[in-house]
Amino acid sequence: MLRVVAVPLKLALKNPFHIAHGSSEYRENVFLQIIHDRKIAYGEAAVVPYYGVSKEQILEDLRRTITAEMIENREALSTVNQFAHSMSACAYTSAIQALQLLDAGQSPQTLSTTLRRGSSYTIAYQPDVSEMLESIHTCAFSTIKLKAGFVDDIHRIRTIREHFPDLKIRLDANQGWTFEQARRNIAELSAFNIELIEEPVNGTVEQIRSLSELSDIPILLDETVQTVQDLQSYAQAASGIVVKLAKSGGPQAARILIEEAKQSGLGVMLSCMIESSLGIAHALALEHLCKWVDLDAPTLLADDVFSGLVYQDELPVCPLSSLVPSERLLKAFAMAKPFIEV
Repeated sequence: MLRVVAVPLKLALKNPFHIAHGSSEYRENVFLQIIHDRKIAYGEAAVVPYYGVSKEQILEDLRRTITAEMIENREALSTVNQFAHSMSACAYTSAIQALQLLDAGQSPQTLSTTLRRGSSYTIAYQPDVSEMLESIHTCAFSTIKLKAGFVDDIHRIRTIREHFPDLKIRLDANQGWTFEQARRNIAELSAFNIELIEEPVNGTVEQIRSLSELSDIPILLDETVQTVQDLQSYAQAASGIVVKLAKSGGPQAARILIEEAKQSGLGVMLSCMIESSLGIAHALALEHLCKWVDLDAPTLLADDVFSGLVYQDELPVCPLSSLVPSERLLKAFAMAKPFIEV
């Protein structure tokens, strides 16, 4: 028996998520279920508004690209470029990796590892800094990632640092600064003990290199580096890159990007989009290859569609074998028309 179905499902956020690219109260990701020879595997495609890819496009991509032969042959990495969107490829290749382990008689638990360092926790922008201070106080994480790219960044960061002198602070501007703003801000930020800055500008190689030369704070590239080709272009311009399964095309492609970055002397942050515990569990196998970790997405959700992942001392811990899909997700799969059923 082979049955393949994909469904979109809303993931409500605990709090509105304000970043330089816009605001949202939920994300609607696409979930893939593959049942083959009584083995069941799941994949997730993050739908990210500022990447310009809709849930409809991802669903169509999955339906058009996945074939029975691909699944029967367990084709994974070789198929990434057949998909029009990396998010679709991520959902498929993640599920195939789980099937490969089941075929070998191994528990998908072998995909996971206990993290050796804690994850950061994302604090979205709020106009009222007191609300951000309260979020930091209640999150119980010792490392936070502040969303930047707003006109009051320096004032806000100074206030947070004054209230939390021992807190590890990372910044993510999501390309929200102009080059001149980035130059000015980086000069002031050196006084606030910032661990790193993600994606300060949507800039050229020369601009990123110039900012790196001015900055004592490591600059990491996220949106700018999605492929090995991007990495090769920017390798000499920054201190590191951010790797996410959704933008790489899945765990196999992400591993290659991580290895290429390390060979180029770059540090790597393993991160995520707004995803369920499923997406985080698939990413955990790559943690030991990375310098920084930012896998907090399930903590931001009001309604995760998988249970089984827990945070122990700021560490996400979850073998895939312990994940349990929610009744809401299972009902959606059962009601949807499969696009492969033989």
